[in-house]
Amino acid sequence: MKKIFLIIFLSIFSLGFSQKKKKGKAKVVAEKETVIIYTETEAETSNEPRIIAGFLKQNPGHQRSDFFKKKLMTIIMADNSAEAKPTIKPLSKSKIEKIVSNNELNKGKDVAINKSPERNVNFASVSSSSKKSEVSDKNKKTAAMLSHIFNDDPSDKEAYINIKNRSNCRLIVKISGKKYYNLDVPAKGQNFILIDKGEYVLTTMVCDAKYSSLKRISKDIEIQLDVAD
Repeated sequence: MKKIFLIIFLSIFSLGFSQKKKKGKAKVVAEKETVIIYTETEAETSNEPRIIAGFLKQNPGHQRSDFFKKKLMTIIMADNSAEAKPTIKPLSKSKIEKIVSNNELNKGKDVAINKSPERNVNFASVSSSSKKSEVSDKNKKTAAMLSHIFNDDPSDKEAYINIKNRSNCRLIVKISGKKYYNLDVPAKGQNFILIDKGEYVLTTMVCDAKYSSLKRISKDIEIQLDVAD
């Protein structure tokens, strides 16, 4: 009889312990860090200047370089592009051509574009309107990114982090080091930020899972985050 009670007691205890352990198991974040490599398919299907410019930089002798230069120019010059909204400091068409063509990766190449009256593309703005302010921030961010990508100076003190969010939750990534940055990344989306090279701690919550990682940023990288199965 005592053996029966002992067996029952041990069974109940084991079941309770197992459930408690299962309940207390915390979710973990799956992280994948890679050096950013742009493919021809990405450059062809994307309308992001960053991706097209990155592909041109990494593939200077590509047979379709002229096509992608033209596409990059078209996107930047488009009337409906955020980079083309009226602002205070203009960047002329000729200056954009110089950025795209006058660098190491494009020497000896011509930019194929439609000849039309010169228009100004504007990157910097000061406005009392919150909407114009948001456009200005995006313009400055894109301008800084293009300048960084086409910069061949090895002493460049900046690098960028691209965060790919594979989870179903929005992320606010805090980047803490000698400077502090916040990066808003939509669910199932991505976002990037240009930062000073150095050592940083990246923290965020991926749904219910806490993420914290020490990174030494010395080059452009991409970090993919998701909740582990």
